[in-house]
Amino acid sequence: MSLLAAVMSLSLLVAAPLSEDDAHGEEISAGQMFTTLFKHIEPHAVFGVWWGGNKGFGFVSAKQTDAMGQPVLDSHDHPVAFHSRAEFVEHYQVEFGGGNGILVYNINTVQWIAGALLILIFGWAGMKARGRGHGAPKGNVYHVLESMLLFVRDDMVYQTLGKEAGRPLLPLFLTQFFFILGMNIFGLIPDVAGSGLISTATANLAVTGAMALTTLLCIHFMGIKQHGFVKHWVNFLPHGLPWFVLPIIIPVEIVGMLVKPVALMVRLFANLLAGHLVILSFFGLSFLFASWLVATPLLLLAIGIGCLELFVSFVQAYVFTYLSIIFVGASLHPDH
Repeated sequence: MSLLAAVMSLSLLVAAPLSEDDAHGEEISAGQMFTTLFKHIEPHAVFGVWWGGNKGFGFVSAKQTDAMGQPVLDSHDHPVAFHSRAEFVEHYQVEFGGGNGILVYNINTVQWIAGALLILIFGWAGMKARGRGHGAPKGNVYHVLESMLLFVRDDMVYQTLGKEAGRPLLPLFLTQFFFILGMNIFGLIPDVAGSGLISTATANLAVTGAMALTTLLCIHFMGIKQHGFVKHWVNFLPHGLPWFVLPIIIPVEIVGMLVKPVALMVRLFANLLAGHLVILSFFGLSFLFASWLVATPLLLLAIGIGCLELFVSFVQAYVFTYLSIIFVGASLHPDH
C-alpha cells in the first residue's frame, strides 16, 4: 500500500457499499474482511517462463484455467494464480506435452525494475560526469545522487572501516544501500493499473534473507582474506580463555555469528511490513464501520503513515547497510 493508494481507497470505500456481497444485502465477517485485505501484501505469481514440449521457449500465464480453457475465478471474480511451481508445471506439461518452467513473482519483478533503474540512473550520472571533464556536473538530480553517494562513502564506509580497507568494499555497500532504498520506495507506489508487478519486495523474508546472506558471506570472505582461514575462526573466540571453557563458548559464538544476519533479515522485513499492516488495518476498520466519522480520521492517519513510510524507507536502507559495514569491520579488525 502507499500514501496515494490510501487516499484513493479510503475516499472510494466510504462512498460505496462495503463489498459486492454487502451490496446484495449479504454481510461478511470482520475476519474475512481483514483476511482479504491482508492478501494484498502476499507475493503472487505474475507470469511464467516455459521451455520445452510443443511450446519451445516463451512466456505463459500464471493464472489457472479449467478444462475448457476459461480462467478460474475466486469468490470475488478475480483470476486465481497457481499456488506453487509444481502445480504450474503439472498444468502446462499436459497442455504442451512436456517441458518445464518457472513462476515469476511480483517480488522478483520489483527487484529487476529497481536494479535496472539504478543501472540507468548511475550510468547516466557517470556519463554526465565524464562529459563535463574537470568541471562539476550541474543539475539537482545529479547533486542529490552525489550527496547520497558521498554520505555512504565518507560517513558510513570510510568512517567505520577506514579508507584503505573500505575502498574495495565501497561498490558492495553502495549497491546494497541504493538497491534496498529502491525496493523500499517501489513498495510505496500504488499499482493503479492492476498489473500486479508492483509490491514491497523488502517486506518478504526471502528477499531480506538473501540480502543478509550477502553480508554474512562478505564477513567471512573478508575475514579469511585478511587473517587466513584458521585465524579468522579463532578471532571469534575471546582471547585468553582457559581451554575448559571452550565447549561452552564455542556454541555461544556460533549462535552469535548466525544471529547477525538473522537480525538484519528480520529488522528490515518487520519494519517494512509493519507500515503496510497498519494502513491495511485502517482500510479494514473503514469497511467495518462504513461511516464518514470513522473514515475521515482514518484517512488522515493513513496519510501520516504514508509519509512515515517514506522516511522509514530511507532509514531502513541506512540501518541495514550501516550494520553490515559494522559486522564486516568487526571481522577485519577483531581487536577493536
